[in-house]
Amino acid sequence: MTKKIVFLFILFLTLFGNAQTGQKTGLNGLVSNHIKELQNQKIDTICVYKNYCVSCHLAFDTDGNEICDDNQINPSIYIFYKKDSKTYLTKINYCWEFSEDIASDEFWKIYFSNQKKLEKEKFKEFEYYPYKNFKEVKCTLLVDHSGVKNFKLIIKNKIIEKEFNSFQMKEQDDSGILNINYKHNTNLKSKQLVDILEKITSEAEKNNTFKKIKSRQ
Repeated sequence: MTKKIVFLFILFLTLFGNAQTGQKTGLNGLVSNHIKELQNQKIDTICVYKNYCVSCHLAFDTDGNEICDDNQINPSIYIFYKKDSKTYLTKINYCWEFSEDIASDEFWKIYFSNQKKLEKEKFKEFEYYPYKNFKEVKCTLLVDHSGVKNFKLIIKNKIIEKEFNSFQMKEQDDSGILNINYKHNTNLKSKQLVDILEKITSEAEKNNTFKKIKSRQ
């Protein structure tokens, strides 16, 4: 009886391992593979940019595997990298492989000119004083769903990552509550950098810069 249980357990592990191996690489895996390819080419100045929604959902089949949805349900991720004094941009998504294009390098200048300052910066949550004349007490206001922007800089062996949600950037909420961290957050160099990344990727999408090479399906 014991031998039979052991056999069934080994069979289960074998089938599970094969199923896992047979699954296609997800979006984060595709990004990781692309970064490894760049690093294998001795490219050591890389930036990964994401703009996504917390409440958005990826598309999955009935077996739980990620599937392609070309209507942007699956968010795209953008990778900038510096090679031979030029900055290149590629788009990674689950549906297609895209060609790379030369992009603006303005955000690199902001980073390298403010490197130490930017590395220490932190975005603060939406906070407010619940009582007008009692500022010793602060409260944090949170929302369930909001847009999120994230960038990760991979400079040689150093990784710098910053993330904030759109609610943190609001001056006040819909009921008029003032965010006491509004000026702090909007004046960060990290915010300036992410605004440039958003502008570059939005213009590239608008101008149809990303050319589809082949389908991943």
